[in-house]
Amino acid sequence: MAGEVGHVVYGQRIVAYLGDSIGKVPEFWSGTLFPDIRHLGVVSRHHTHPSGVTLASLGGDSDFITGMRTHAWIDATREEFLRQQHIKEVLPWHPFVPHALKLLEDELLYDKYDDWDEIQHVLHKVRSDEVHFVEDKEAIESWHRTLRDYFAAPPTDETRLVLTERIGLSAAMGREFNSIISQLRKNTVARNLTEAFSLHLDGLLD
Repeated sequence: MAGEVGHVVYGQRIVAYLGDSIGKVPEFWSGTLFPDIRHLGVVSRHHTHPSGVTLASLGGDSDFITGMRTHAWIDATREEFLRQQHIKEVLPWHPFVPHALKLLEDELLYDKYDDWDEIQHVLHKVRSDEVHFVEDKEAIESWHRTLRDYFAAPPTDETRLVLTERIGLSAAMGREFNSIISQLRKNTVARNLTEAFSLHLDGLLD
């Protein structure tokens, strides 16, 4: 699964790939950023992450649904890519490494997207499509605030701690994530995986 910044950076490539078939780009972004609201415990993953999405079937009944399908496809594509790279063998073992790796990826990718104001604008509105999946409007607003705060600047240990606690994990777990990220940041293989997946994605979309 990709991190939240990753979904924006990789989603931008899908916007370019789909071109005019996306009619309302803000609706697409809303759908792309919505699925991980599951972290708040208000909806199960299978309700926000459709299975079996292929590159040829990214298009949904609306731009919002196309965004959700894009999110699910990126998650599945990245997971399969990392499996093929045998990350359990090539990276230091720790049960939190997969989660820490996507947070490091967010850190490395942040400057690859140049219009975070656009994303902030999207996250100031609750859309009817979101309410269709999660009727708790306060939970949706909470998820939007969490993302706005996380996207406000490049990720740091402090903003990762805030994100971790807002999705219901302990501060101790957040500190453990930061410790692992510090180790992975010094690991050439870990750093190269982000660039390798970007190139892999470019190849698929070419």
